[in-house]
Amino acid sequence: MNATDLKHRLRADLKLAMQARASDEAKLLRVLIAALDNAEAVPGLQDNTSSRAFGDPSGEVARLELDASATQVILTKERQERLGAAEDYERHGQDEPAKRLRNEADLIARYLD
Repeated sequence: MNATDLKHRLRADLKLAMQARASDEAKLLRVLIAALDNAEAVPGLQDNTSSRAFGDPSGEVARLELDASATQVILTKERQERLGAAEDYERHGQDEPAKRLRNEADLIARYLD
């Protein structure tokens, strides 16, 4: 699933989570949407030395388009970060944060192919 399709799915799930008042799930879905948006951003190509009139489209640059494999890499990275942090918490005897992070990792796994 490419980034556009995945973001549509995430936004639909976000709406459902908000309606169900599942704040932890909603927060995670927002983080995933932001991660995809950040990955689509064009790296520093702007030329700030010339001034343009307001509304001049000559400075516009199309966002990157992420394919299915790129979105899977992003989701896998987000999941692995949470699992690694959960292990760290468990090593230090903090079971509640570890459990929350493992729940987030399980939620992310729903979107992995």
